[in-house]
Amino acid sequence: MAQLITDTATALTAIRQQDLPQLQQPQDWQSKYRLLMQLGKKLPPIPEKMRQNEWLVKGCESRAWLLHYYDSRTEQHFFVLDSDARIVKGLLAIMLCFVNGLTRQEISTLDLQRSFDSLNLKPYLSQSRGNGLNAMVNRIKDVVAAH
Repeated sequence: MAQLITDTATALTAIRQQDLPQLQQPQDWQSKYRLLMQLGKKLPPIPEKMRQNEWLVKGCESRAWLLHYYDSRTEQHFFVLDSDARIVKGLLAIMLCFVNGLTRQEISTLDLQRSFDSLNLKPYLSQSRGNGLNAMVNRIKDVVAAH
């Protein structure tokens, strides 16, 4: 799990620095869609043995797994995710860019919806994908609140 967390953190750093600024640029949907698909490929996959039902996020149309690690020394929360749908994995990679490595306090005050809206993706997302993102936000908040 430690290596998976490290690999995910490395991928998220690259996404934050290189890809999020691109997403904020005015572009047509096809360009944004291609970039989202590429983001999903940048995250390391969760090994099959870790794709347990207990980590499935309920409310996502596609299967999506969210694993959580809490570092009690630093009080930081780290997440690893995977999905069998590339576009969903790309969207969730963006979400992790906003929450990974934050403390409970930072996550509780973070307006994830506003952070996500700054990328101007919502007009292009289907209702089911929007519902899936909301389900992931709720799952993250529930997991963090339990620690």
